[in-house]
Amino acid sequence: MPISNLFSCNINKILFRFFTTGILAATGLFSILVLEVAPSFSRLPSLAYAQYYTQNEVTNYAKAGYEVELLRQRVYKDIKSMLNEVPPDIVCNQPETLQSLSGNVRQTVTKYCDDSREIVQRNNLTINRFNQLKTFYDQGGEFYRQVQNVLNELQLR
Repeated sequence: MPISNLFSCNINKILFRFFTTGILAATGLFSILVLEVAPSFSRLPSLAYAQYYTQNEVTNYAKAGYEVELLRQRVYKDIKSMLNEVPPDIVCNQPETLQSLSGNVRQTVTKYCDDSREIVQRNNLTINRFNQLKTFYDQGGEFYRQVQNVLNELQLR
């Protein structure tokens, strides 16, 4: 076998190995990049959505939440004294939680739910939006901090 054929064969093998190694290395790097970047892309919609609120909504949520909480504490004490025990969990938009309650207690809870709805609406929020904002509040973060600032201002007045 002539030396030129041997040389050409070795160069082809070397080039083949070089390109194969390069392709495998690039694939590996791309895989790492995808694993690092993909999770941040999956969080983008929730982060963008979590930041979707106005300063008016912060103020309205703080005022409505404060009023509803004061009402809830008062009604809780009333129901506790009516039942002579700790009240069961009651959720206004789940009527089945009211079914086991006696007449007076059910009336009190129904009034609480109606009054809470009225408080939320009086503060320029829908019930659905109030509940969305509550979810943001419960997560902590910037929305929580802004609401706390409004509540602190309200207490200073």
